[in-house]
Amino acid sequence: MPTLMTMTVSTGIAMLAVGSGLGDGGRNLSFAWLLNAWFAISICLGALFFVGIQHITRSGWSVTLRRGAEILGASIVGPLLLLIPILLLLLNGSGLLFPWNDVSVVTGDKVLESKQAFLNAPFFVMRTLVYAAMWIGAGIWLLRTSRRQDQTSSPHLTLLMERRSAPILIGLALTTTFAAFDWLMSLDPHWFSTIYGVYVFSGGMVGALAVLSIGAAMAVRSQSTDVTSEHLHDITKLLFGFNCFWAYIAFSQYLLIWYANIPEETVWIIDRQQHRWNLVTLTLVFGHFVIPFLVLMPRAVKRNTSLVIAISLLLLGMHWLDLYWLVYPQLSASPVIGATEFLGLIFVFGVTAISVRRFVKDGNLIPVNDPRLPESVSHHVA
Repeated sequence: MPTLMTMTVSTGIAMLAVGSGLGDGGRNLSFAWLLNAWFAISICLGALFFVGIQHITRSGWSVTLRRGAEILGASIVGPLLLLIPILLLLLNGSGLLFPWNDVSVVTGDKVLESKQAFLNAPFFVMRTLVYAAMWIGAGIWLLRTSRRQDQTSSPHLTLLMERRSAPILIGLALTTTFAAFDWLMSLDPHWFSTIYGVYVFSGGMVGALAVLSIGAAMAVRSQSTDVTSEHLHDITKLLFGFNCFWAYIAFSQYLLIWYANIPEETVWIIDRQQHRWNLVTLTLVFGHFVIPFLVLMPRAVKRNTSLVIAISLLLLGMHWLDLYWLVYPQLSASPVIGATEFLGLIFVFGVTAISVRRFVKDGNLIPVNDPRLPESVSHHVA
């Protein structure tokens, strides 16, 4: 832990030094900070959705994998703390990230003036605190209740988690949607898309399932847990399915904008089809969908630990690039990926890893007294 902490702090200092020395008033640093923080947050949110879905569907096969998702979901505390500097900048009147917070930009702009009741710093911060409270509360409660069952063996705790997972999922759906509107879509406050929240959610689910697939593949390799190739097969099927869902939502958003051909909507797509942003778009088409779709199609691949890890890492990289594609056109007319972005990624990884280790050390890595554990251990894919 001290080594990880030292590495994280050192990377953070290096990121601040590099970002502050670019001479752009801290804009690149702010965008890199937001991009990488949301990369980690979206994955943790995906893990929370996964846990809730397993409970409301009363899934038995996933019990041996669920604790990893519970830990990842509770670890959202770490990356959420990284949003505090941005909130403080907003309250200080900074418009580095969000132009709607710059009085000189808003004045005379009828669109931004009409949105001031919603897009203003105090209300924005208040909403973010509500989102964070919901996510942290859900993550820690699900993990602690599951671990309490490790100690008490009470089947009533399973029923309790099943009953409360439905309202938790509804709360997660609403807060994730509005958080996507606030933190990502409002970077360009003139543009809007009602499907945007689902798009961000689907990307986070792909990221979370990629992490869980890597964990399952490593567990199968070690043969030291109750995670088998059967579980790896099923979690990879979910990864395959949600990646197809991401592609469906991405295409739906594009198709609706293209078909309507409304100027205030098309400008967002046009910005991502010129000045080499089209190369990023094509990379996402093939790297985020076409290649994983073709590779993961065969049954044998879903049981091959090396291929599962490789595709999962590819999808994690594509999820980061997808968020970059959403965020960075508001910063630069053409794609620019430099030291600030990579240092930010390493820094956020370190912060999230510290948060994960904090929850890992508190108990078992498998729900040892879950009443459906025997079903999971003996799980076999037909």
